[in-house]
Amino acid sequence: MGKLLESIMLDFIEPCTADFNRVKFHAIFDKDISEIFPYLNAKMKSAIYNVSSNSLTFKKEFRLITLHPTKLSVSKAVNEFDAYEIMDMVMELVNSTYDSKSNITPLYERRANPSTIEVYKYLPKTNCKSCGCATCLSFAAKMIAGEYKINYCKTIFIEGYEEQKEKLLDMAQTFGWD
Repeated sequence: MGKLLESIMLDFIEPCTADFNRVKFHAIFDKDISEIFPYLNAKMKSAIYNVSSNSLTFKKEFRLITLHPTKLSVSKAVNEFDAYEIMDMVMELVNSTYDSKSNITPLYERRANPSTIEVYKYLPKTNCKSCGCATCLSFAAKMIAGEYKINYCKTIFIEGYEEQKEKLLDMAQTFGWD
């Protein structure tokens, strides 16, 4: 199929308002990429596709990356070098998805994350604190936010929690928390 994007140009970069040790930046795509959003949404389990604003947002580690039809917005990038690496990663992601879109069933709606309570239902509910959280409920909230991974909960991996562990591992994979 070829490439959808040929280039991404850095438009501006400045200190990040959310974290002064990081930068935020905007970059311009050489063409409208909105046609690929439903395919990226299907491919990227943790992406948030906002149909009304025609944007797709995802996290890469601590960076918040939003694709708009003709521009890229990123907050919490490390520095200018990191900004260029993110631009390269986005170009590769868009072009590889475009190239393989015939093998992807597009998802045209926003994927709904489970609630904190839904995740909590499958946790051990021991409040053992071995994960670093005061309660299993706070662990569930951090897991949904992408701050914690299921393997931080040591108790779920001991005998007797096999069903809950499998359900949580499925959730983690489905929603990109793994």
